[in-house]
Amino acid sequence: LLGLNRIELLVKDPDQAEQDLSSLLGGLSFEREPAEGVLDCRVDWKAGIEIVHPQSGEHAVGKLLEGKGENVFTVFFVVESIVDAKAWVIEKGFESLYEFDNGTEGHAPTIRQLSISPERTHGMVVTLLEKVRAN
Repeated sequence: LLGLNRIELLVKDPDQAEQDLSSLLGGLSFEREPAEGVLDCRVDWKAGIEIVHPQSGEHAVGKLLEGKGENVFTVFFVVESIVDAKAWVIEKGFESLYEFDNGTEGHAPTIRQLSISPERTHGMVVTLLEKVRAN
């Protein structure tokens, strides 16, 4: 474990959340991030805060927001090796929720992620993130 990368907050109104957090913490600067389908994601990398809002109640994240309300959705930690982290997670008896890398045909990934099922993380999705070094 190398450290905390960011937290994701699942919110109903991303504009209001951006305004409230910026007011509270003193002038945050959120950037829109490319996201899966119907998700509105905004990140302040310096503060380590990401606002996530599903634009559809039919999306799995929209259903989660409806059921749980606003909450700390995911906490991201940086690891040296996702392969080693996955072996550790399995050895400790935790269950993988999903894996992701941002590689595409012809382009190697720059990140690899492993998200842990929230049953044993007290309701919070923990995601381990490897920043892949270019060769």
